[in-house]
Amino acid sequence: MKDHHFHKDESLESLREQIDSIDARILDLINQRLLIGKQVGSVKSKKGGPILDRSREKSVLEKLAKINKGPAQKDMLRYLFSVIITATRQIQKPNTISFLGPSASFTHISALNFFKHCGTFVQQESLYDIFRDVEKGQSHYGVVPVENSIEGVVNHTLDLFMDFSLRICGEHYEPISHDLLSITGEPGDVQQICSHPQALAQCRGWIKKKFSKAVIVETSSTSKAAQMASENNRIAAIASSQAGQIYELQVVESKIEDYSGNITRFLVLGNSDYEKTGDDKTSLMFATSHVPGALFKALEPVNRAGLNMLKLESRPSKKQNWTYTFFVDIEGHMEDELLQRTVKDIGLQTLDLKILGSYPKYQDHPAQPN
Repeated sequence: MKDHHFHKDESLESLREQIDSIDARILDLINQRLLIGKQVGSVKSKKGGPILDRSREKSVLEKLAKINKGPAQKDMLRYLFSVIITATRQIQKPNTISFLGPSASFTHISALNFFKHCGTFVQQESLYDIFRDVEKGQSHYGVVPVENSIEGVVNHTLDLFMDFSLRICGEHYEPISHDLLSITGEPGDVQQICSHPQALAQCRGWIKKKFSKAVIVETSSTSKAAQMASENNRIAAIASSQAGQIYELQVVESKIEDYSGNITRFLVLGNSDYEKTGDDKTSLMFATSHVPGALFKALEPVNRAGLNMLKLESRPSKKQNWTYTFFVDIEGHMEDELLQRTVKDIGLQTLDLKILGSYPKYQDHPAQPN
């Protein structure tokens, strides 16, 4: 692109006109890239090859980084072209992504951010519906919450892994901030406060202090609460600011969570594994015999291999009273020989071992499944 040397005496209007002209050329080039990308997708389909070519995408980003003369920073460049690459892949093979609805739930926001707004997003009424939709192949992917930095794990999500045979192929960490929303925005009109149980728990101290007499009602999602609030001026919802905009609600008070730095981890579900990136984690689930030292023996291979165990959770197995299913995250990918041997050794000490998936660790600009 031709260098532009701007003079200090150029007017703001003139500079903006130049930016508008550059934007128009960028848009034209992006559309050209998408059209050629669509042709590439057709060639791949005829040859029977996969749409995703991670090595090609990596080389594109590396080549751009080498020829970049600034002032675009490396991370900015990577993010911008990752979005363009994702959009190109989507036009070759559009993805359908299920999320917990209605629109503007935190699950929806996380799905949009992970997939960079590319794809068809389908709302579901429950976490069960997301798992079922993906397992049946009606959606390519599903996004579900699994744990919150304040309230801990989402038990229902872990339980559903016992009932479905899906793979985890990605994760996303979404900052969470809650607003109290209503039709009028007046505190005196609030008689009932609705939200998802996790959101209510994250704001329980604030609710007790400000609205101790309000009736508390649990909903399937924060956006469902916002939808309910939009239909009754006596109901207020704890939800995202985006939900307030979509359902045309006023802010009674913003940032009402009891603790700042509130983050929820979401998992991306699919029916196939994600290839190794070199910075991955693997999730497992298993049961143990109800005997002393059983869990120690199950996890000892991880210690022996010198691998980093990132997480350990337990849930009632629902098969027999006082027996438990354990969920473990370990650093590494199942393509790693050391992890393969370790998981095999874990299997010798456990019951019903299931590999839930290997996938990239969360990054600010996450890699995405095909």
